[in-house]
Amino acid sequence: MSTVLSSKVAYAGIGFLLTLISGVVLSKMGRPLNSAVFGAHKIIAVGTIVLIGLNIRDLAQVVGLQAVHPALIWGTGLLLLALVVSGSLLSFDKLVLPLTLRVHQIVPLLALAFSALSIYLLANGRS
Repeated sequence: MSTVLSSKVAYAGIGFLLTLISGVVLSKMGRPLNSAVFGAHKIIAVGTIVLIGLNIRDLAQVVGLQAVHPALIWGTGLLLLALVVSGSLLSFDKLVLPLTLRVHQIVPLLALAFSALSIYLLANGRS
């Protein structure tokens, strides 16, 4: 893996960590949501999703998609989409359901595992 690609993977990891930290801070601050922390959380999250997508795309171009099963990449995308949707629902006071909150607490770990596994398999050129 090239140095440029390694640094992009590291930036995605840092972005994921910052998203997680800002999300925990946001939840600890309670309602009403602090707009500065909420805005930072959303911007960092979207940027991280973009970086993860770019990393997977770049690695797939280098080694080919046969290095990782497409279902893993689709799973990563669907989990990241579930995070965006559940986060959007949590931003509305009246739509906060315990299930939505639980999804938004569990899916980041699954998304991290799926994206890390996809990047790992692509970086090593095997499935």
